[in-house]
Amino acid sequence: MRSRLVPVLAVAAAAVLLVCPAPALAQSLTIPDSPSFLVSGMVSQQPAAQPPAQSSTGGLGFGIKGGWIYSSFSQAGESLDSRGGWEAGIFFGGNRGGVVGLMGELLYARKSFEEGVVLKTTNLDYFEIPVLLRLNIGSSNKNKGVIFYGLAGPVFDINLKAEQDGVDVSDDYEKYDIGVLAGGGLEISRIILEARYNWGLKNLLKNESISLSGGDLKNQSFALIGGIRFN
Repeated sequence: MRSRLVPVLAVAAAAVLLVCPAPALAQSLTIPDSPSFLVSGMVSQQPAAQPPAQSSTGGLGFGIKGGWIYSSFSQAGESLDSRGGWEAGIFFGGNRGGVVGLMGELLYARKSFEEGVVLKTTNLDYFEIPVLLRLNIGSSNKNKGVIFYGLAGPVFDINLKAEQDGVDVSDDYEKYDIGVLAGGGLEISRIILEARYNWGLKNLLKNESISLSGGDLKNQSFALIGGIRFN
């Protein structure tokens, strides 16, 4: 029986070698280790590329702010009875991520005073454009931390409306004013708290005949402002 199995096994082995030559058989029994296989394996095993994280300090600063103004009007060195007003608008720039930056604002401001024996209230509404140099001290991360800053620069005012006890008196007042602003504030995360003082430099009166003292009418104002940073 054993003598019969030997020829049969030999024939079977020969048939296998004829159908599957040695190199092909060896390839079927081994794991490919060619460079292309290794490279493709390495590529497939690497994690997918992640999008770059957004910086918490980049981008143009932008937000809203507004608050209370106390305006001090004076003529010939004499102070008029001033009243509180308000202002609100947007700001942009400031370079929160750096030390020094340039900040612009677009604000609507109302400044008021009273005059005369029978007090008459005058409201002056301005489109106010401060262009300010900002000095930052503290955290550059706008999402957390606290930063202190100082402000200084010119302010350009465009007179939109002037009323005295509800009567339009716009023709009696100059259309433009210019001043110098200085102040400071802090940002707690994205919340803004700020104090500032604005020295008006020009005479506000166009019609000198309405002046009780005959002198120039100038304005200085102090403001307390709050705001929110969006970027």
